[in-house]
Formats: sequence, structure tokens, C-alpha cells
Amino acid sequence: MKDKDIIKVIKLLLILGCLYLFMLILECIVGSIWNLILFLAIILTVLWCYYRKKKEKTYAKGVLFLIIILLFLIWSIGPCVYERHIAEMKKTKLEEKQREIEGKKYAKEMEEDMKRAQEETEEEHAKRKVEEDESKKAEKANVSSTPIYIFKEDRDCSDFSSASEATEFMKESKAAGFGDHRLDKNRDGIACN
Repeated sequence: MKDKDIIKVIKLLLILGCLYLFMLILECIVGSIWNLILFLAIILTVLWCYYRKKKEKTYAKGVLFLIIILLFLIWSIGPCVYERHIAEMKKTKLEEKQREIEGKKYAKEMEEDMKRAQEETEEEHAKRKVEEDESKKAEKANVSSTPIYIFKEDRDCSDFSSASEATEFMKESKAAGFGDHRLDKNRDGIACN
């Protein structure tokens, strides 16, 4: 079973090689008028030999002429086929090198883009962290410097830790329109004294 598969692969490779060679030969034949004339002479000689064979006449002279023309054609297109084959191989190698260079360039660009994106993300994260830290500091400063008072609730002197805190509350409450909450009983402007 394996031998049959190997034979099929070899036949396929031979067919592909013959097609490649035929394409190179065809390019060389069409590329020169001399080669085109030789090719037409070969076709005409083959047709003449076939016609002679059908009439049951001798066609040995035709075969000899055909061999001579074939040798001239091979001598004429041989160097051309070789040069085209070499040029095709160089072209393939150049294309491979070009693809490799483009692949490396693309990989480098992707790597730079990834680094740039990572740096931008880190910068944004650092900015957010600084902003969060600043807002936390501002909140702490606001909380520690000015306590938040609810002026609607009635307050007594026992609700404050010091007379100065009670006086500050009383002044802010008056400014907000809620009165002094009866914290300044002697009306001297100082609460809870």
C-alpha cells in the first residue's frame, strides 16, 4: 500500500516538473522569432510524417529532419531555459527574504505598540492613584478641619467637646438661619461658657 502511494507521489512530482519545464520552454520559444520558426517547423514535420505513415509511404527522411530540427531547438532554447530557471529561483529566494524582513518588522511594530499601550495604561493608573490620594487627603483635611454639622437637630452643650467647638457650631447655625440652639445663654457670643 505504501509503495503505491510513493509511486503516485513520484508521478505527481514528475508531472509538476514537466509542466514547469514546459512553461519555461514555452516562454523561451515565444521570446524569439527564430525559436518560434523552429517550433513551427517541428509541428509541420510531425504532421508530414503522420500523413506519410497513413499513406503507407516511408517517412525516414522526415524523422531525420525532425531530429535535426529538435537538436537545433534544444541548442537554441537550452541557455534561455537555464537562465529563466535561475532567475525564478532567485526571485523565490528574494521573496522569501522579503517576507522574512516584513515579518520581523511587523513583529517589532507589534512589540512597540504593546509597550506603548502598557506605558499609557501604567501612566493612567498612576494618575488615578495620585488623584485618589489627593481626594482622600482633601476629604481628611475637610473632615478634620471642619466637622459636618446638621443644624436641624437640636444640640446641647454636652454634644460638644469644647466651648470653641460649640461656639463655631453656633455661628454656623446662625449663618445658616437655624438660630443659636440656646447655646449662648448669657448672650456674650461665646457658647457653653
